[in-house]
Amino acid sequence: MGKHHDEDHRAGGGSAHSTRADLSSPILQAAIRSHNGDAVLLASPSESLIALPTPEQKDWSHPLSSYFISSSHNTYLTGHQLYGESTTDGYKNVLLRGCRCIEIDVWDGGDGEPEVFHGYTLTKEIKFEDVCKAIKKYAFTRDDSEDKEEMAKYEGAGEGPVIISLECHAKEDQQRKMVEIMERVWGEMLVKDVEPEEVGELPSPEELRKRIVVKAKYTPPEQDPAGMVTAAITQPPKRSSSGWSRRSSSDSSSDSELEELSRQAKKQKPKKAKMIRPLSRLGAYCSSHHFPSRDPGRPFVEHKTSLLANHVYSFSEKVFASHHEKWREDIFTHNKGYLMRVYPFGLRFSSSNGDPVEFWKRGVQLVALNWQKCDEGMMLNEGLFAGEGGYVLKPDGFRPGDAPPQYKQLDLTIEVIAAANIPLPDKNDKAKSFEPYVKVEIHVPGDIPNSKEKLKGKTKAKRGVECAWNEKLEFKGVQGVVEKITFVRFKVHDEEFGVDDLAAWACVRLDRMREGLRVVRLFDNEGGHSKGVLLVKVAKRVY
Repeated sequence: MGKHHDEDHRAGGGSAHSTRADLSSPILQAAIRSHNGDAVLLASPSESLIALPTPEQKDWSHPLSSYFISSSHNTYLTGHQLYGESTTDGYKNVLLRGCRCIEIDVWDGGDGEPEVFHGYTLTKEIKFEDVCKAIKKYAFTRDDSEDKEEMAKYEGAGEGPVIISLECHAKEDQQRKMVEIMERVWGEMLVKDVEPEEVGELPSPEELRKRIVVKAKYTPPEQDPAGMVTAAITQPPKRSSSGWSRRSSSDSSSDSELEELSRQAKKQKPKKAKMIRPLSRLGAYCSSHHFPSRDPGRPFVEHKTSLLANHVYSFSEKVFASHHEKWREDIFTHNKGYLMRVYPFGLRFSSSNGDPVEFWKRGVQLVALNWQKCDEGMMLNEGLFAGEGGYVLKPDGFRPGDAPPQYKQLDLTIEVIAAANIPLPDKNDKAKSFEPYVKVEIHVPGDIPNSKEKLKGKTKAKRGVECAWNEKLEFKGVQGVVEKITFVRFKVHDEEFGVDDLAAWACVRLDRMREGLRVVRLFDNEGGHSKGVLLVKVAKRVY
């Protein structure tokens, strides 16, 4: 809405506020005194509503499949899925915000160099090598500069391994070029020289610290000879009124999306191409396999592919929902020990997102979101991954050998006391006409239905960017709670005729929510850090 941000400091998961809150407002000072609070203490990030983990508290010793991993869809895009700009800044943006699984959509380039862009759209192509260089530069926390301000930009990246979800549509010669580029640019960062067939268990994030892991389609060794590669012969790329026209291949994880785009572009879906063994071999720890959907039995838990330690199944949210109707319990069992990726349906052209909690509660590790848009999905992603370096150990009941998860109940009371420096919904808005109210929503993973009244509450509207409410919002007997994937979302809206514009927000994981008098640091409506603060008093009981 007309705002301009430092892209390195936006919501996503690695962007938790690390500076002291500005509590100088007379309204806040008076409110803090009336509750016998200490403004100096409350301003500290270590005393805010969110109890962020310290490095010493992080357990990175479990296999990759035991973690929720912050993931991006169509990472190269910075806006609309059909005509948004493709840029290496898309990778810089999400990596510095804590994303640990990024997508590269690779096609044959007209000059013999592989390119990255969104097939059958008007998006502009970028060089695959430029993308690889950007990933190398921004993937991990840096300690090689005396410029503290420069190094602070990399704090969100952390040291957790970066997974490259490689969607390869290129033919054989440019696939070989891709392998050469990745090995040359990433050097020792790249995990290689591991045979996919010899992987008996997945490594841990600790073992892969500051490494780059490729997720690639599996090709058996005997299918590598050039004579068996069925890549379609392609012509140099040409523009048309309906977008790009390419004849190539799609990886299994993007089949449904490519099919939708080709239908929209009134083009025939391209024929399959084999991925060459040298490229497939880079995916030793994240080996993409076709899901055996025609198996008449229980394919998620009994088919031989589903028992491979390193296999990854990828589904669009629509396909996942269809499978879930048939194999609900088996999907959860599968995801205790094996990786799965779910990505937005191909017709979400505006870069919107679904509810990621629907997939996290099924144990899906790689819930890929469109980071181009700050919507409910990205707010919840921020809630899960804030300060976590992109990896969150799954709750009890979600990992191998665990008993079924225990769903609990919640009583929560939030006294909304006051706020200051609330960002306006739009740069052209006036503070004197701004009428903010605070809405609190609870997002639970359980399938037991809760009434709307149990999950949502709001204050009355006030006036101005600094105001006091002193209203209690109570949520009693909320069912279906698993604390690590239950979220409390604060939203500040401007009361208007028609739609009430969103001004600011925050999202907190229930297990990270501190009780007592606390400060909530607010993001603006585009996900940028703001000076806005909300003073609240919290009491919770989980039983």
